[in-house]
Amino acid sequence: MRSPGPTPRRALLAIGIAFATIVLGLTVPSSAAPVAAFVRVNQVGYPTASAKRAYLMSSVAETNATFTVTNGVAGVASSGPIGPLLGSWSNAYPFVYALDFGAVTAPGTYSIDVSGPAPASSPTFTIGSGQAVYQQALANALSFYQTERDGPGYIPGPLRTAPAHLNDQTAMTYLPPHVNQSGRFSGDLTPLGSVIDASGGWWDAGDYIKGVQTLSYTTDMLLVGVRDFPAQMGPGSATSDFTSEAKFGADWLLRMWDDLTRTLYFQVGIGTGNAKIVGDHDLWRLPQEDDTFGGIDPRYRYIRNRPVFRAGPPESLISPNLAGRMAAAFGLCFQIYRQSDPAFANDCLLSGQHIFDLADTNPTGNLVTYLPFSFYPETEWRSDLELAAVELYFAVASGNPPAGLPHTDPGFYLQQAAHWANAYITGPDDAADTLNLYDVSGLAHYELHKAIGQAVNPPALEVTQATLVADLKKALDNAIAQASTDPFQFGFPWSTWDTATHGTGLSVMASEYAQLTGSGAYAEWSGRWLANVLGANAWGSSFIVGDGTSFPHCLHHQVANLVGSLEGSAPVLKGAVVEGPNGTLYAGFQTGMRNCPADDSDAFARFNSGKAKFRDDIESFSTVEPAVDLTATSPLAFAWQTVAVPASPPPPPGSETVVTIQFDDGVADQFDTLEILNAHGMHATFYVNSAVIGDADHMTWQQLKDLAAAGNEIGGHTLHHVNLKPLKTPDARMEVCQDRVNIFENGLEPTSFAYPFGTFDAGTEQVVSDCGYNSGRGVSGVNGTSVFAETIPPADPYATRTPPNPKQGTTLGTIQGYVTDAAANGGGWVQLVFHHLCDGCDAYSITPETFDALLAWLEDQAPNGIVVRTTHQVIGGPVQPPVAP
Repeated sequence: MRSPGPTPRRALLAIGIAFATIVLGLTVPSSAAPVAAFVRVNQVGYPTASAKRAYLMSSVAETNATFTVTNGVAGVASSGPIGPLLGSWSNAYPFVYALDFGAVTAPGTYSIDVSGPAPASSPTFTIGSGQAVYQQALANALSFYQTERDGPGYIPGPLRTAPAHLNDQTAMTYLPPHVNQSGRFSGDLTPLGSVIDASGGWWDAGDYIKGVQTLSYTTDMLLVGVRDFPAQMGPGSATSDFTSEAKFGADWLLRMWDDLTRTLYFQVGIGTGNAKIVGDHDLWRLPQEDDTFGGIDPRYRYIRNRPVFRAGPPESLISPNLAGRMAAAFGLCFQIYRQSDPAFANDCLLSGQHIFDLADTNPTGNLVTYLPFSFYPETEWRSDLELAAVELYFAVASGNPPAGLPHTDPGFYLQQAAHWANAYITGPDDAADTLNLYDVSGLAHYELHKAIGQAVNPPALEVTQATLVADLKKALDNAIAQASTDPFQFGFPWSTWDTATHGTGLSVMASEYAQLTGSGAYAEWSGRWLANVLGANAWGSSFIVGDGTSFPHCLHHQVANLVGSLEGSAPVLKGAVVEGPNGTLYAGFQTGMRNCPADDSDAFARFNSGKAKFRDDIESFSTVEPAVDLTATSPLAFAWQTVAVPASPPPPPGSETVVTIQFDDGVADQFDTLEILNAHGMHATFYVNSAVIGDADHMTWQQLKDLAAAGNEIGGHTLHHVNLKPLKTPDARMEVCQDRVNIFENGLEPTSFAYPFGTFDAGTEQVVSDCGYNSGRGVSGVNGTSVFAETIPPADPYATRTPPNPKQGTTLGTIQGYVTDAAANGGGWVQLVFHHLCDGCDAYSITPETFDALLAWLEDQAPNGIVVRTTHQVIGGPVQPPVAP
């Protein structure tokens, strides 16, 4: 367990605290350092199109030195003088120079050699596509989480041969004890009498405690990766598909929340005990030993049967940091698993909304983190609520939510996200930290920027996209200012806790900013900060196990230490991000540890500066303990390195062109659109006449439910496809209201209406509104001469306009022209209304081939600001209850 200040961040390493030694100022005198130089590189490699920088660190001035970049097969690829002096690292190594070789782009394995007063050579590294360079690192990250699994769902592997903590399946719940700063408490724990299944999840770090604070953050990061990078972290990857792993995290979070009683449990296990109770951090052992540890000895009762601590009584307010990250995870869960596991996804969304509603938005005292609070002294919470609200927005806006939600209007959550973003930006912690466990604004701002774009820049939000970009830039510019003080240009102080994960978090933020703005300069910083973590630093070590040629061997991690190799050969805890360099080194040997290094040597001591130190030693938890939260942003950072920086920023929301694909009448052949829509990741709106559903010519209710389950929208079109305009009001209400009631009674939630034959007047508009619809659509009004698109929002949502309905003879080019004309004239909303999908079966038909080609073309238009959304996603508004005729 960890704290970002001068106290130990993980209580496991407070083991034997009475004899732990703090080593504060160990450096080797400069006189002990021989004339030497070292080339520090990103040991994993450099993407072909990226900027490429290595560093020459020398004990002497490298006057007139030159360097060559050599391909092991093709020979010298580049040569020239070394770059500028970037500053001094330490008394022993006062000269650090830049070595830039961005012009080298041919894929291959390379090394760098320096000729000068102090010659030096680098480790080998690769140049290739981003995917090729980071594919193994992504696979290693997945392996780390699989190894950290707790409970019956463990995955056998070189480091794991048995499940652990099966007794967590019937765990007793307890009140949190009053603990001191080291976690010790007096007396015994107070049971609550309720037993829950707290099995699963991941161990927090090198210990076996599990906590909602770190695991919810970790789950958030992995779920975002699965959703946003399907080819790198999702089903599109054969080696690093995190889909099941992220679900494993979400499943454990659901176990820690009792939605029936609205009760949150926040920690499994007790770190530090007392004279009569042994805690998790008092032992060094394999996890599978715990269920029977000590036999019936009462001192080990909380090792065998681990306590689960309740955050508060049922229906009590929830610490906002936990409420935010939990709700965000559950919103993401619904987005990702609503098709593959709808029951699980529905549980997630219901729980997420209930938790968000219970967030304590005026907290006093310490936030709830771990026992004790000093291990994880978190203070910032507004960004957690921002992230929660934006992920709940995306979840509700994705369609087909479960019944019983407190909030069915995605706009509610967009407003909340903007509110909490503004609270963060105007609050005391704005841009004081970067993306990591203690501040998620670096992700939340990026997500909210996307959400505002999806909602087409609705009015009256407390922040704008420009505000969010500016705040991201503020944090990044702070990091660049910090980088200017360090010859290795790291954006976070090397002498502070959690250096490695700050580097991967900064890399993610810089990639996000580059994606939003098209800034190549910030993309360069993204690669540079990631390189710092992967070997381009004073110590020449990667701080991610298994990534690169030099990485920590002596992890402060029980499984890695007791089962794994201690010299870097397999098996190692691949993918684990360790703490990294720190300002403080700790020492303290625990009974049961395998000593590492065996001779207690310190290979990195000569590279320490006056402030920053790194030690690869089993006792040095402040530098080589890994953790699930420390590792969480690394796969995202790797995935971002595979994405090209856009040539220009996306268009502002006002110029966005939104296309809605619509099918009227619910005829049977429309069901064939589902496969084509799914193939292109798009959704459509289907307007149906409920009185004829299921007859020989129309889709069945089950088919409509299948369409909705895939994310499509089902709207109303009257009972019998009648012209409403000449009808008397009661008859019109019967056609419109009863049609909507029928659709509701079949498990669907219609919010959008289309007028049969496109005929309507003020009276029929009122009927449609009174029956509970949020919009009504005609079949004309966009003429391509004076009107090129419907406005967003429409001037009259119950009289929305369309270009001419495509017919059998309408060419693909004509339909594309409706869209490009709108885009060329300021953007707006283009509703494409189809009727039949067939080869010439009806005058109003489009062939499957043409429909597929249209969707493929639309898919390619995203960089031009052309997007596809359903009617409800454009109009918004709540799902109003059904209204009787």
